[in-house]
Amino acid sequence: MERKSIITSVLFQREFLSVLIVVVNAFSWYFPLYIFFGDVLRDFEMGSGFLEVILGVQFTVAVAFAIIGTTLVNRFLSRDLLLAVWMFIGIIASLLMVTLETFSMDFALLVSFLLGISLGFGFPSCLAYFGDNTNVENRGFLGGITFFASGLSILIVGLTLTFTTSILITALTLSAWRGIGLISFLLAKQKRDHQKETAIEISYKSVLQDRSFILYMLPWTMFCLINFLEVPIVFDFFGDEISAYMPIIEFGIGGFIALVGGWFADSVGRKRIIIIGFMSLGIGFGVLGLFKDIIHFWYLHMILDAIAWGIFLLMFYLVIWSELAGNRIKEKYYLFGLLPFLIASYIQILFTPFAGEVPFSAAFSLASFFLFIAVLPLLYAPETMPQKKIELKRLRKFAEDAKKTKERYERKIKD
Repeated sequence: MERKSIITSVLFQREFLSVLIVVVNAFSWYFPLYIFFGDVLRDFEMGSGFLEVILGVQFTVAVAFAIIGTTLVNRFLSRDLLLAVWMFIGIIASLLMVTLETFSMDFALLVSFLLGISLGFGFPSCLAYFGDNTNVENRGFLGGITFFASGLSILIVGLTLTFTTSILITALTLSAWRGIGLISFLLAKQKRDHQKETAIEISYKSVLQDRSFILYMLPWTMFCLINFLEVPIVFDFFGDEISAYMPIIEFGIGGFIALVGGWFADSVGRKRIIIIGFMSLGIGFGVLGLFKDIIHFWYLHMILDAIAWGIFLLMFYLVIWSELAGNRIKEKYYLFGLLPFLIASYIQILFTPFAGEVPFSAAFSLASFFLFIAVLPLLYAPETMPQKKIELKRLRKFAEDAKKTKERYERKIKD
């Protein structure tokens, strides 16, 4: 009953529909684009260091413009305008990838630079937009729906792109998808920016001095570093055939777990769900290290890894930073929350050529150990969902169950 009311009163309303559009479109546009751009660069076979330089430009620009966008958001008439400009830049950056048909280092650098802007400039505001248009009682569930829709969209866009090998058609498809997102967002967006009217401005220093923020940031950073360093090792261990299916399996399972995990996070709190994610991934690497020769444990690892990713992307992309920010402007919290993911992604690119030199058993065992260590800061972190809200939900559920039991009992008496 409660979930039905959330769906009817929030999900399909104009205020949240614009949020759903902008977040889902951002994820389902950028991740396929990033994979496609990397594949095109590898096809050039320009030798060692070429891919690292081009993608290094993209990640550096993304971080720089994420800071710029976060700093400038209050100078725009509204956050909606900043998001519209950001999405328009994405359309242009996607179109310019057609220049890669005839390779030129200058064009590759230009495209990489623009892709960095199109990722970083509005991404903190995109996620903060979600935080400002949800409340603590249903943020987990709505975030789960958002990530579930994002996972499905990523799969649809990714599968669509597999039917063509043409750079021109791929670039046009990605540009059109970003354009559809922009038009849909402009049609659905709110008339007023409530966040700008009511939120309190904060400094970068005050975010970094927030003890609660640090206690959540440390395990998130450790997870990103461990996971991205392990990815090339795991792919090398599984081989090309199985590794090719891993993203599909994990996107499918992860999207469903985000949906279920969001529902539970609204019922039992955020911290417990995050700890479950760390335990899941720690066990996954543990069994892989102990039973690396048994293929069934390979698939168990994939499932546990997908469970962890579904939980972490939901919690650390959408939910936690919004609740730690409270009634303050949320962009700076989301900015710092994004940095471990972006930095670790690039570290993975630098580490991949050396992954084959690391013994599998040692890598998996160390990953499991450090993931369990990463849980320790969470034990001291506060629950971001107020205890009163959790207890109220329990009482409400108890009352609903009691009512259903009474109705069943009354029907039995009548029969």
